[in-house]
Amino acid sequence: MLGAQGEDLPGEPVQPPERPAAYRAPVRRWPIGRAQSLVLVALVVAAAGWGYNTLAESLAHRWDEAQERDAVSGVLAGAEPIDLGPKGADASVLLVHGFIGAPTNFGELPEKLADAGYHERAIRLPRHGTTPFGLRETPGSQMLSAVLGELRELQGQHKRVFIVGHSMGGALSTLAASMSETDGLVLAAPYFRVSHEWYYVLRPETWTALTAWAVRWLYKGDVFIRVNRREAKDDIVSYRWVPTEATQAADHVATLARDPHVLEQITCPVLMLHSPEDFAASPRAAERALERMASEDKTLVWMENSDHHLFWDYDREEAIAAVLEFIERNTTHEEVPSLSVGSP
Repeated sequence: MLGAQGEDLPGEPVQPPERPAAYRAPVRRWPIGRAQSLVLVALVVAAAGWGYNTLAESLAHRWDEAQERDAVSGVLAGAEPIDLGPKGADASVLLVHGFIGAPTNFGELPEKLADAGYHERAIRLPRHGTTPFGLRETPGSQMLSAVLGELRELQGQHKRVFIVGHSMGGALSTLAASMSETDGLVLAAPYFRVSHEWYYVLRPETWTALTAWAVRWLYKGDVFIRVNRREAKDDIVSYRWVPTEATQAADHVATLARDPHVLEQITCPVLMLHSPEDFAASPRAAERALERMASEDKTLVWMENSDHHLFWDYDREEAIAAVLEFIERNTTHEEVPSLSVGSP
């Protein structure tokens, strides 16, 4: 009962209102447990990853089978090693191409070196220019061993040997020059880190490390062949499908090459050619690497009108001329400024 002001009277319990006879308590449907939710998400992700990887591998096989190649060696057309110039020349130049590239990535540089009287050898890195499936079993150490082997062979045949490395070939050349004396090092758009854009959120290397377990293949279409001269894209030999393991190997090479202890071993003259807008290889990371090299003769030249493939882009003639001038200068022992490193 209620008092005059609506209060409950002491000693008399309040009874709840009676429910209608037809009333039924609602059935509570509990949501799926947290553990079960995680399992379900994992199954969905695994199924999507399996589907993508199966499709990607099929497409990689289809691309691989469609390529023109030598019937005996299996080397892709345009990916053959290039060995030009007089064998008895005093100076030889070792050209080291980049990741999933080929010797022809140097454009007309091999011919221009030979015309200038130098011997040149543009090597094909292990399992490059053949089939992308071979890159699954190609660690960075194997590629470095190939570069060192070629370098030492040329050093036994010529008085002077220079190394020119493009992209990942620049990182490999840096490592080789830190381990074996050379008369000069040219780094063209060297890969010490992948260029980072703000919308990536994380570094590309970090994304690769995080997703490698699920994504086994990466597609490299024309948009990823970074050259401003669009008509040159068809002339640049490159795999279109890349195993994730191979990108991790390339990342490892870059990590080793930018190590300060490695860079401190570089004492030979150094020429670096880079584009300030290189979308593939970070120009900032390359500039920092050059600053840390112990060489007293190092020069940085910015290729303002080009992207990553300098020897095929609008500044290709300037890039080739810079390489030839650098080699000639260091062959004749002319005095040069001790340092020329500028901002783009």
